[in-house]
Amino acid sequence: MTEQKASVLKRIIVRTLTEIVLPAIGFGLGVGFAIGNYRVSFITGLAISGTIYVLYTLDQAFLHPRFERLPRDWQLGLEITSSLFEHILGALLALLACSRIFGFIVEPTIAWFTIWMIFVGFLVIHSAGYALRFYRELKEKELLEERLRAMAAQAELKALKAQINPHFLFNTLNTIAQLIHTDSAQAEAMVERLAEMFRYVLAGSERGLVPLQEELAFIDGYLEIERARFGERLHVTREVAPEALGVPVPSLILQPLVENAVWHGRGADGSVDLTIRVRPYGDEVVIAIADHGPGMPSPTPWPPPSPNSGSGRGLGEGEGVGLRNVDDRLRKTYGVEHGLEVTANGPQGTVVTVRIPAGGRI
Repeated sequence: MTEQKASVLKRIIVRTLTEIVLPAIGFGLGVGFAIGNYRVSFITGLAISGTIYVLYTLDQAFLHPRFERLPRDWQLGLEITSSLFEHILGALLALLACSRIFGFIVEPTIAWFTIWMIFVGFLVIHSAGYALRFYRELKEKELLEERLRAMAAQAELKALKAQINPHFLFNTLNTIAQLIHTDSAQAEAMVERLAEMFRYVLAGSERGLVPLQEELAFIDGYLEIERARFGERLHVTREVAPEALGVPVPSLILQPLVENAVWHGRGADGSVDLTIRVRPYGDEVVIAIADHGPGMPSPTPWPPPSPNSGSGRGLGEGEGVGLRNVDDRLRKTYGVEHGLEVTANGPQGTVVTVRIPAGGRI
């Protein structure tokens, strides 16, 4: 016999003892005290226990699935009520049937009041046992659902990262491809820089959260590659509060925002004026990526529309994927109130703001 079959057999034996045999003995003792015939009383006790079990099985098959659609408190209350009703109805049906078969009569006199209280007390205790078992199953189900939700969220976050990374790689390789024809030495240096950046990507994907300082260093590497293309047309201003550098942030959360500002925040002359601002604000760290490009019409829909919707400022496919994925990752990591904030930058341009809870350090 395999270990699994032995475990199943053990559960069947334990369940038979606790739900049929032991309750039958208890019910039989109660009936025996009342009628003075223990041979008949134990048969009656077994009939009571079996009838209750049949009613409970019918409850699980027909009523329980409908109870599961209700709120948790209603579900628990109805399960307890139905369990008690099944026990009382099962006991009465079995007693009536056995009294007709064996010809005994239980006189409801004061002399037997205490004995009947023992019987009823056991009835209540047994029904409470059914209710407690349901409560434990409900808690186990909730814990399992919570674990499954956590696993699904983790898998979804990894999927969102996987969508961002190829977009970043595609644009970076385009830049290097152009450098190969104009400056092969610099192209080689950029390939080495790209290798360093992807080592960070792999490490960040495993760690989940990284210090903000590392994320900003990663952005510096990305901007160094872009500077090879834009040259002096790329202007970057950093306003970073040192006390915010140790705050943990999701890896690769800022690079798509900087990339969006570089590629869609160019002025009429092709220049990019970019500002990266990091400031603590209360119990949060506020990170703002601002450009002075064409900006977007007001009011701006957010989250951005799909590329085929034709609304908004006409986000490109890469931009829409990048911003939407960052927004989704932030909401799934910190809650819906921590999504991206996209506003106009005066007198011209766009500001994308991220708010990170500053509760911990790495």
